[in-house]
Amino acid sequence: MERNNNATAPAVPTNGKNEKIFRGVAAAPGISFGLAYVYNQREVVVRRTNIASEDIEDELRIYRQALERSEQELQKIYTLAKEKLGETLAEIFQGHLMMLNDPVLKEAIENRVRDKLNNVEYAVASEFEKYAGQLRDNANDFMYERIQDLEDVKNRLLRNLQRRRLTGTIEGGRIIFSRRLTPADTVLFSRYNVLGYVTETGGMTSHAAIISRSLNIPAVVAVQGILNEVHDGDLVIIDGYKGLVYLNPSESHLAECRKKIAEIENVTRKLEALRDLRCETTDGRVIELAANAEFVEELEYIQQQGADGIGLYRTEHLYLLREEFPSEEEQFLVYHEIAENMYPRPVIFRVFDIGGDKVLDSSAREGNPFMGWRGIRLLLDQPDIFRAQLRAILRASQGGNVKIMFPMISGLVVLKAAIDFLDGVKDELRREGVPFDEEIKVGAMIEVPSAVLVADILAREVDFFSIGTNDLIQYLLAVDRGNELISELYQEFHPAVLHAIRMVIESAHRNDIWVGLCGEMAGNPYATPLLLGMGIDEFSVIPSVLPEIKHIVRSFSFEEAKALAQRALASKTHEEVKDWIIPLMHERFPEFFTTTLT
Repeated sequence: MERNNNATAPAVPTNGKNEKIFRGVAAAPGISFGLAYVYNQREVVVRRTNIASEDIEDELRIYRQALERSEQELQKIYTLAKEKLGETLAEIFQGHLMMLNDPVLKEAIENRVRDKLNNVEYAVASEFEKYAGQLRDNANDFMYERIQDLEDVKNRLLRNLQRRRLTGTIEGGRIIFSRRLTPADTVLFSRYNVLGYVTETGGMTSHAAIISRSLNIPAVVAVQGILNEVHDGDLVIIDGYKGLVYLNPSESHLAECRKKIAEIENVTRKLEALRDLRCETTDGRVIELAANAEFVEELEYIQQQGADGIGLYRTEHLYLLREEFPSEEEQFLVYHEIAENMYPRPVIFRVFDIGGDKVLDSSAREGNPFMGWRGIRLLLDQPDIFRAQLRAILRASQGGNVKIMFPMISGLVVLKAAIDFLDGVKDELRREGVPFDEEIKVGAMIEVPSAVLVADILAREVDFFSIGTNDLIQYLLAVDRGNELISELYQEFHPAVLHAIRMVIESAHRNDIWVGLCGEMAGNPYATPLLLGMGIDEFSVIPSVLPEIKHIVRSFSFEEAKALAQRALASKTHEEVKDWIIPLMHERFPEFFTTTLT
């Protein structure tokens, strides 16, 4: 909503082909229409050959020349990224440079050439693939992105070994279609005033998606089968709000698209005017509106969106991206940068919320890691890991804007154990003369049903609660939202969910602590007035929806929101709540709910 999307798209006629509509994942908001450019990435073919011993040095010379060319390319992309995205996001390409010049990897490649007499292309492909294979054993969104980065660096190096160019110049004003886009692709294509990106793979947290959002370029990813249908020059519309792609759109959809673009521009201007205003109701109740974050690269965008702070910083990617726990000093540098960058706005660091499935070797993997050795349970059993992280966070807290949050709290015993451990780490730092914020606030995530039932007891031990609805709903309703067979049973407005949230809020307020909500429900505009009326003190949401949530909060009085919350709590089913809250919000905020094509 906050973006100006494609007001200057070419007014081109349809080509007489039948309209087809594809659904994917909305990765960067906005609506665009224009001509397709199909980016066919040629597969890099590597053949294994044996070289003679006298050719070893020539083969290594070719390798080093390709390394140098690859480094020069990445340096140019890094410079361009800094100009377009700023220093923080451009660090993605610093990471690529580090992979390219990793001394262990370089030594392994050269040893293959010397010891096994492999041709250098095969040596490069084999060593990169060996490393990627190790990462695949712990596949998840974070690790997938690490694997893709590794693949990008490998392919760049191989192309330079084969002296092949990646892309040529394209005409401006096109929508790019590809199987996937690398971060470098996304930055380089932006030089040609592209109007959007559509890929068959990818997700919301991919580096390419993050860059697209920062460049204000609409993107739809995970559109299966689209490359079998689209051709260069086809007219297309992409809806980056709903994740839809219209191939050869009808005249009526084209007319509607132009109308929606104009409406979005109007709403965007209104929302931009709210950025520096407080998130408060019409009768003066002030709400903290924070952002969820997991990458340093997101901080600049978060600040542009007017966030009051970071309500949930996920630290586990520091482990998942490297498959080993980072040292205290490595963590300190990251946490310090984040705290300093956001100062004086608060940052809540959630300690590692990693399951045992990411730590145990494959022979000892748990059958149900979501209910197993994870979160605070794992950390209390791994004191060296826990101590290093807490020391790093405490050292980064000197500015006074850092808070600590413990995940997977199920009851008083485990919470007190975590707090006692933290107190011990504080004593260590005091003895060493290491300064930290002596008044640092400590909170508990409420995401386990048992924690809801004993929230009154837990509230006496901490400074705040943060309700993690993603896991809480799954545990309450016994529904794995990733299971397509029962995904419709994952219901945010289920009476059990609403009453659990109210119970936590009331327990917190009875004990004079504040309570936030950091799950996906916090960014659901239909839920905003209900949560507001229940008395929530803080919303922590994905950065892209911050302006919409602020506008909704500023449009309600607290008294009106309380009445809506009571109506929801009196409802007997999830469907009953949806039946009245959706029409109410559509009538109240047509600018938000009519910006996508029908």
